[in-house]
Amino acid sequence: MFTLTRTDREAFDTRIGAFVLGMNETGLTAARCLGREGISVKGFDVAAKRAGFRSRYCTASVCPDPLHQPEDLVRFLRRQVRDRLQKVVLLPTSDLFFLFLSRHRAQLADEFLMNLPAEDVAESVVNKHALYQLAAAHGTAFPKSHFPRTYDEAFAVRDQLRYPAFIKPYWGHEWRRHFGGSHKGFKVHSSDEFLARFREVLDSGHSALVQSYVTSADDNLFSLSLYISQRGEVLGAFPRRQVRQYPPNSGTVSLAISEHNADLVADGTRFCQSIGYRGIAGLEYKRDREDNQYKLLDFNPRLMLSDGLTAYCGINLPLMQYLDLTGQRPAPRHEYAEGVKWLESIADFRAFKEYHQRGQLGFKDWLKSISGAKVFALFAWDDPLPFLLARKFGLSYVRILEYVIRDFLDRKFAHRRASSPRTKTV
Repeated sequence: MFTLTRTDREAFDTRIGAFVLGMNETGLTAARCLGREGISVKGFDVAAKRAGFRSRYCTASVCPDPLHQPEDLVRFLRRQVRDRLQKVVLLPTSDLFFLFLSRHRAQLADEFLMNLPAEDVAESVVNKHALYQLAAAHGTAFPKSHFPRTYDEAFAVRDQLRYPAFIKPYWGHEWRRHFGGSHKGFKVHSSDEFLARFREVLDSGHSALVQSYVTSADDNLFSLSLYISQRGEVLGAFPRRQVRQYPPNSGTVSLAISEHNADLVADGTRFCQSIGYRGIAGLEYKRDREDNQYKLLDFNPRLMLSDGLTAYCGINLPLMQYLDLTGQRPAPRHEYAEGVKWLESIADFRAFKEYHQRGQLGFKDWLKSISGAKVFALFAWDDPLPFLLARKFGLSYVRILEYVIRDFLDRKFAHRRASSPRTKTV
């Protein structure tokens, strides 16, 4: 593992504080990345149940909603720094908080340090319609997509789609609030199913696109984390393969492994620099088996869920941003440990169950795939409370044990039935 030495840590000036906006698992990662380096961290979110509220590496408070109460949130943040003599670093860890900072940067600039792209770029990378327009303009491959605005337009493109196809929202954060936290879209297998689902989306009031589904297996999913400085220099780049996700085919990563991937780094770096992006970025791709191209699926203008793996392997993105914003000129870091696994245990077990029921993944193969995992979405030896409370001090794993026992007994009795002699009838 590549880590910062003690001498490196002593060279940091940590007197300036940092605010982390969004205290879910991603915010927890940000708080740990900064707090472990001796930086004073405060965290804020709209609900105290978020995992980061229990971390030893920050003090956390409930704040106004960035979507529905943005002006209240501006005033709230300004009050938090009323008695401070120095500006405070602001780090968003969700799309909502990122958009809030971008849209209110002028009101916050006097008290806070932020590294954000231009406002038009910030809006575009979060909106998938605009994102794919940027990708097309800058030569970055993405799945073939259509953007129907009405049912009649959807009807007109139904026969142009290659099925299965995937309906996904323009604005992911609004979609998740309506359809559920891990819901990224609808996979449809026929024109009739597409039209029925698209009518449901239209009735919900959300804008959505439909694209040909990249049918490669889920282990052809990849992601790339970058930090681009205020001056446009890529100071850190970290690729990984996303081995599984939950729900399968259309969900959130549950098992990832660090891998060297020069092509992915080159593609993501070129795209971010060509659009003038600044700050932390997480790009998600799928390799299309038909043309062997990496197709851009999504762009996260913030840390990603598995960026604890990025920091563990030697590229601490929140620290890079902190040092950059405080004028300490962080050195580029492009070396990292390869073959390190990151795991979200409960989500990956749920993914395993679905694959297992389809006959695509055996129990022993699943155990082998997660063995040796060193980084986890919630658990950390030096900060165990977020994990213990979220997992009910281990009770959340009872279902896994029940499943293992039941599966073992089912296979044992099935073997006995198969091997026992049949009784002849006269």
